[in-house]
Amino acid sequence: YAAGVDGVFMVLSGMSSKAQLLDNTGYMRDFTPLSEDEKKTVEMAVGLINNSITIPCTGCSYCTEGCPMQIDIPRAFALYNADKNTVGSGREGYEEMLASSTDPADCVGCGQCESMCPQHLPIIEELSQVADYFG
Repeated sequence: YAAGVDGVFMVLSGMSSKAQLLDNTGYMRDFTPLSEDEKKTVEMAVGLINNSITIPCTGCSYCTEGCPMQIDIPRAFALYNADKNTVGSGREGYEEMLASSTDPADCVGCGQCESMCPQHLPIIEELSQVADYFG
C-alpha cells in the first residue's frame, strides 16, 4: 500500500529474518500499486476499524511514564474499547487491572500524559469516561 502512494520513494518494513528480507525485496522487484478497487477495499476496512475504536490509543505507553498515580492508561483504554465493541469482554480484565494498577477514577488531572501522547488524545477526559463506564 505505502509504496503505491504518490511521493513515497522508500518504504521501511520491519523484518526479523533473512526470509522476511528476501520476501520484501522480492515483492518490490515486480511491484504493482493497488488497483482502484483494492484501494476502495482498504478505505472501507480503515473506516470499519476506525468506527470500532472508541478511544484511538495505539498503546505506546508514553503516557504512563511519569504518571503520578501509575494508571495503566493504555490498558484501561484497550479494555474500554473491547467492552464497547463486544459487550462484557473488557469488564473482567478491568477488575484484574485494578488489582495491579491505580483506578482511572483516581486521575489527578496533572496533564503529564497528554503532553506525551503522540495521538494528542484528551486522556484526562477519556480516563474519566472509562472510570464512569466501568464504575
